[in-house]
Amino acid sequence: MSDDQEDEVPTLPCILVTSCDSSFKEEELIRQILGLESLPQANKIEDGVAWYPWTINNKYYTANVSLCVVPNTFTMNVEVARSMQAFIVYFNSKTKDGLSNVNPWLAVVEELAPEVLILVCDHVCDSGISRQEAQQWCLSHAFELVELNPQDVPDEDDDFPESTGVKRIVQALNANVWSSVEMKDEHSQGFGLMSSLVASRHNNPRSSQETQSSPSNSTDESSEGQRAEDNQTNTGEVAVGKCLCLQYISFLGVNK
Repeated sequence: MSDDQEDEVPTLPCILVTSCDSSFKEEELIRQILGLESLPQANKIEDGVAWYPWTINNKYYTANVSLCVVPNTFTMNVEVARSMQAFIVYFNSKTKDGLSNVNPWLAVVEELAPEVLILVCDHVCDSGISRQEAQQWCLSHAFELVELNPQDVPDEDDDFPESTGVKRIVQALNANVWSSVEMKDEHSQGFGLMSSLVASRHNNPRSSQETQSSPSNSTDESSEGQRAEDNQTNTGEVAVGKCLCLQYISFLGVNK
């Protein structure tokens, strides 16, 4: 490894946090995720975007990440786009158009394809966005719905009660495969798949970037077909690897 490679500091994975409700600030959700009484000072603020450091630390691994406040799609920048691995959006469930305010973010999510997608609200309500409507939206866009203060709480006598609120958000983030993950010594054996998966997922160029860098008019059909086949193979391998890895994490019961 060259000296340049050793000195290079990798960009921390980003958890993008945004709010489509003017009465609820992103910083409040970050404070709850961190479990602090007051929000610490951001370690970087640039053009309306703020970065808050967080070390995810559980029984099996640690991972340094950044909780990034991005108020809207217009303040989205290249640094966040390149490092975003999770997307959390808060919406106002008390108004009928609450979900429509989230829609401008869908193009960003579809382009960058973060692993974790969470739709957050205080609680669903029939006078605004009902549970059925919110869940249908989540199914359509591959999000998970989390209510911070659900009116219907799980039965405490249930043998396997579901987590709710911020606790569920933290659990989902703990279960993700972060590019900055460092396995703890006692749990590192047999986890070689983690390293290869992270490398495949986060170091390979996205197919959209490959398309932009290739000639659009001079490429013949056979070359295009070969690239499509290669991309499909690579995508399939990464998907299988991620599935196996997440199954292993679920088996271990990674919960903070």
